[in-house]
Amino acid sequence: MFSDNPGKETQPPTRQQTDSWARRQGETAVSVQILLYFNDLLDAKANLFSLNERVIEDLMGELDEITPIKDRGYWLTLARINELVLVCAGNYADNCEFSLVGDLLLNPRLVQVHVSGLNRPLVKKRHLPLSEQFQQVENSLQVVRQWLKRETCVEVKTEALLPELRKRLENSNQIPREYLDSDEQRKRRIADLIGFLAAAGISNNLALHAWSKMASPEDRALLESNLCRFGFECFFEMGRLFREWAQNLPASSEIFLTDGFRSSGFEA
Repeated sequence: MFSDNPGKETQPPTRQQTDSWARRQGETAVSVQILLYFNDLLDAKANLFSLNERVIEDLMGELDEITPIKDRGYWLTLARINELVLVCAGNYADNCEFSLVGDLLLNPRLVQVHVSGLNRPLVKKRHLPLSEQFQQVENSLQVVRQWLKRETCVEVKTEALLPELRKRLENSNQIPREYLDSDEQRKRRIADLIGFLAAAGISNNLALHAWSKMASPEDRALLESNLCRFGFECFFEMGRLFREWAQNLPASSEIFLTDGFRSSGFEA
């Protein structure tokens, strides 16, 4: 029922198959096997054409749904999803997709605005400043900003993917510091690249290509040295280590995750 070939797209088991299997093998075995199957699906998503915010959100939701008990296998799988987000964000930054980078790195997915006198909060439009969202035709932005300060309270309900994943992984006490440090370093590299491109006046991918054609070899080399170029090495190494964990059920998965992290070239 579960694929032996990581990276190959397969069909999920039906509810009838899962229930029947649970009766035969027990709940613990089913949990491990479903996580193995889910990690096969993650492998199939490990390409730049398959990744975006919505896909990753769906993967996180599915993982939470199939693993009510947050064991070591869950946290290692969630760390693999974090790797997919980092690779996706780095690729966006390399291609000057600034808005998409911001959505993964900073821009909350859901913000509610509590307005005095209203019983229910309003939802902030994600890519529009509050002053513009609430501006009426006859009001200046300055008037709107003063009204917002006086009459509203903003509440972040759902963070961007990378901050949310960071908090969940860090609070789990299952993820080694080396990996968390690497996560932070790669996010900083993304931010530094965005700053570099902005300083060079490069606002989109077309401008990047135009700049590259006009730039000297030294400047092109400088640009290349600032690009992220994140790969999937750590992601696949974590997958191998997850399957070792699932097969052997060791006392601690932290050692495996640390070793896999180091062997993947991301050691802090």
